[in-house]
Amino acid sequence: MKKLFVLIVVASVFVACKERSEGRPDDRFPAAVQMSRLGGLDVPEDSLGVVEWMACEGGNLIAFDLHSGACYTLFDAGTGAYVGRFGTIGQGPAEIPAGCYGYLSGKRFSVFNDQVKFVMQYSMDSLRNGHADASPKRLASYDIPDLQLSRLIALNDSLFLGAGLYQSHYQYVLFDRHSRVMDKAVPVYNASDDAFNFSIKYLANQGDLVKHPRKDKFAYSLNFSSNLDFFEIDDGKLAVIRQLHWGDPDYRPSEMDLGNGYVGFSADLTESSIVGYISLAATGRYVYALYSDKKVYESARKSKEVLVFDWDGNPVRRYALDADAYSIAVDEASGKLFAAIVKEDTGEWDIVCYPLNEA
Repeated sequence: MKKLFVLIVVASVFVACKERSEGRPDDRFPAAVQMSRLGGLDVPEDSLGVVEWMACEGGNLIAFDLHSGACYTLFDAGTGAYVGRFGTIGQGPAEIPAGCYGYLSGKRFSVFNDQVKFVMQYSMDSLRNGHADASPKRLASYDIPDLQLSRLIALNDSLFLGAGLYQSHYQYVLFDRHSRVMDKAVPVYNASDDAFNFSIKYLANQGDLVKHPRKDKFAYSLNFSSNLDFFEIDDGKLAVIRQLHWGDPDYRPSEMDLGNGYVGFSADLTESSIVGYISLAATGRYVYALYSDKKVYESARKSKEVLVFDWDGNPVRRYALDADAYSIAVDEASGKLFAAIVKEDTGEWDIVCYPLNEA
């Protein structure tokens, strides 16, 4: 029988600190600090689509809002000015497939597509200089058996960190441009659960990944859960700093007959499933996590609550936004937090900003 991998989600040795307990993550934080909005960005009418995620660093703010034949919208993080759209969708030399997640680091914006299995990189200088059709540089075409990636960060032109599922057991993998696995780390939460085959297990272990802007330290949040990992690369090896597993996701693995001998797999959310972690952002001091403890079937994947951790995984503070956000990004240089929202009066997407106090 043929099997079809359907991406559906309905509605090493480690010595580290791992916390597993029940309860609300925000119970471990001080009272929420209300944030006052500074204003919005200069978003031209009808230029912003549904914002799936955002990235910000080095004065650049990128929104992944697939529409009108391109993947991304670029803004100046300091002034809020609209720069332009880029990431033309297609198969040409200056084009990329739809649905490429990316990571912004300094003057480089790396994108990947795990279906095509490539990593490409844009020069932010070229994009800022008006070359919206600037061709991305291909860094690698990887082919690693038993690997499905949810997120990827290009550490340099030849070394990559991936988060997802490897060998049906590991959450993280470090590999080079020749598809050589340098290290693997951290069992996924359902590694020993036989009810989840490889495809469903991958669907249940997707999340968001951020990196310290100047160090090889990382944080990864698991979708629809209260689980957050802090880890680093130490002497070429992945090492856990702290795992805050305050609530695993609640999925019901299932298969479906698609006809003509094809079988589809899905990780179905249940009545007990929570929204959990939605989006991560990072500065050199803190990791910011957009989070909601509401049930999935009672709320869309949005929240007004931002939890703040230091890079050792310690809870620091909690912010309350004045509107529900679907994704966040932070700019260390200007001290701003950006939030993708939907305007109540028009239903249009917008990006607003708030001041950060990192003292």
